[in-house]
Amino acid sequence: MSHLLQTTFLPATSSLCSRPHIQSRLPSTPAQFTVRAKIREIFMPALSSTMTEGKIVSWVKSEGDKLSKGESVVVVESDKADMDVETFYDGYLAAIMVEEGGVAAVGSAIALL
Repeated sequence: MSHLLQTTFLPATSSLCSRPHIQSRLPSTPAQFTVRAKIREIFMPALSSTMTEGKIVSWVKSEGDKLSKGESVVVVESDKADMDVETFYDGYLAAIMVEEGGVAAVGSAIALL
């Protein structure tokens, strides 16, 4: 990597009227980077055997927040109670697909991790 920033100075004919020539050894094409990320969906869980849909009471985390496996992400209201929903994976909350107060069917995606 140090060779990319190596600079050569050539002597000038007169130190009063000329500036030194700078020759850079940077690559002619930009470096290519590959980012691999696995997008996972956070689904509306079935919190009871009779539950068909759930209401998002509140998001415990915001978009961009780092999440650890087992951490609470959202509070969901079922037909019987309010429950915290935890993530099964480490990652970042990429997108909230159902806002607070919104209703989603059991099994549908409510956020992206």
